[in-house]
Amino acid sequence: MSDGTSAAQGEAGFRGTGPPDEPRGPVAERRETTCTLRDGTHLRTLLLIPHGHGPWPALLTRHPYDVTREEREGMLDVGRLVAAGYLVALQDVRGRFGSAGVFVPCAQEVDDGADTVAWLAALPECDGTVGMWGASYASDTQFAALLGGAPALRAIAPAMTPAMSALDGFRFRGGVPEIGSTLAWTHYAIAPDLIARIGSVRDREAERERWEATERAVTNGSAFRAGAPYAGQDAEAIVAWGLELLREPLGSGRHREGKVVDRIDAVDVPAFLIGGWFDVFLGSTLELHRRLVRRAADLGGPAPRLLVGPWTHDDYSGRTAGADFGPGASADVLGGHGDLTTQHLAWFGETLRAAAADLPPVRVFLMGANRWTDLEEFPPPGTRTLELYLSAEGRLTTGAAGAGERRLTSDPACPVPTCGGPVLLFGPFGAGPADQAAIEARPDVVSWRTAPLAGELTVMGAVRAVVHLSTTGTDADVVVRVCDEGPDGVSRVVTDGAQRGSARSVDPVTGVGGRRPLEPGRDHEFVIDLWSTAHTFLPGHRVRVDVAPSSSPRWDVGRNVFEPAGQAAEPVVAEYTIRYGAARPSRLVLQVVTPAPS
Repeated sequence: MSDGTSAAQGEAGFRGTGPPDEPRGPVAERRETTCTLRDGTHLRTLLLIPHGHGPWPALLTRHPYDVTREEREGMLDVGRLVAAGYLVALQDVRGRFGSAGVFVPCAQEVDDGADTVAWLAALPECDGTVGMWGASYASDTQFAALLGGAPALRAIAPAMTPAMSALDGFRFRGGVPEIGSTLAWTHYAIAPDLIARIGSVRDREAERERWEATERAVTNGSAFRAGAPYAGQDAEAIVAWGLELLREPLGSGRHREGKVVDRIDAVDVPAFLIGGWFDVFLGSTLELHRRLVRRAADLGGPAPRLLVGPWTHDDYSGRTAGADFGPGASADVLGGHGDLTTQHLAWFGETLRAAAADLPPVRVFLMGANRWTDLEEFPPPGTRTLELYLSAEGRLTTGAAGAGERRLTSDPACPVPTCGGPVLLFGPFGAGPADQAAIEARPDVVSWRTAPLAGELTVMGAVRAVVHLSTTGTDADVVVRVCDEGPDGVSRVVTDGAQRGSARSVDPVTGVGGRRPLEPGRDHEFVIDLWSTAHTFLPGHRVRVDVAPSSSPRWDVGRNVFEPAGQAAEPVVAEYTIRYGAARPSRLVLQVVTPAPS
């Protein structure tokens, strides 16, 4: 998540008046200009122009985090992009930093993105073709431009993207509001600049006081207590906006704004998708890949490429949460395949200049084995389904054993803390394969595990859990984590997911389907989508499954009471009973491959 200073031509690193033998920088001219949108709004745009004679293909990124930061600490080395002969455009979106207007997240980017691409393509320095890159919100703006109609946009490279759907890791997961990332983004990434832009001193100070109230609530935990989205706290405007959307029904059209869930046909250009196994938007990234692959096969359109590393939303080092996947895991190395800038140059060379590129259809990092593997598709051919059943004495077995049950208490006043995983939160709730020992020791977390493995077990593809559960309440949240437990007893999360019982019939991507209460005391089957992974469990390690009623502050703490849309109820303590056996086969379902691809 990325402030704006204007630098004149001739600064160090750009074309200047130094000695004749002074090495010239990659940028011949740095021009700060404005792009005028169809409604007359001016957006600050930095143009980095190559040496030599154009016109050149243009590469564009648009986001709300101050694009001047891209020049020194962006995801890509923009100097190398310019040196490779691209006109580079960096733009603050409407209502952010150097750009005029009012910021309305997501919805504004469809028209604004299309206008920007058309403006850029028409510049005399541009040859009429445009590519876009960027992560997170800067990935959303790429798809939004396509939705708005941007014929000059010929290729995109979206990373860590939530563009598929607002319901699968962006605002919700399995029907459970993503309150933690909503607060992290609105309060920390967006609110400070919006407050600084307020012209009235009185209004600015009032909004700053609301920001401070939110900060206190985040610090003391009241911001994410049970029912927090409905609490009506006096928050700054952007936080209030975010909480309001968490109260919207899952099928609301507001969740579709700027998303491609209904418009995959609009993505008619080559896409280079980049994800992280511990990114909060991994599910969206992989679902986009699946749908684009399917559309290419059905209609003959451009096939996407996919790169997934052992990365979090904003850390591509391969070292996080106390785990180190080795030097080759870093986005600066990529196992000897060059860094991310190299990868992007190859991609845009292929798609904008018809240059040959040695890029595999899929490149993923296989955790556990700690190496990259190139594939024709993901999951790879030859995968099979492995079902591991919850059994007596906390064992995970390959066959359903005798019937049994385990119980836990769901107390909304004492939720299970978030510990690692694919999260986008505030300190100390970092992302990654964190050790779950403290969490697994809680009485409201129940676990099952295999015997120590005699050989390698490679999971490469979808992971889901089926849990048969009854509750004394009229709603229930089920959180499932798959962990790799080493011989030393350290249990690190590999992948996880959540499902709210009342939303079991709601499609997690489209929002189609109705919510309904649970019948107390009756067995209900929960299917929890844990997205996908690529992970090898080594000999002597165990596959471990943890089941919990909450994960806070990541997800909204359920109140164990069915709440129709727009209504709120007092939380109650509920008793969960998890049943297993042949009649109620609670289990973990894995896609595995033998041997692991080299």
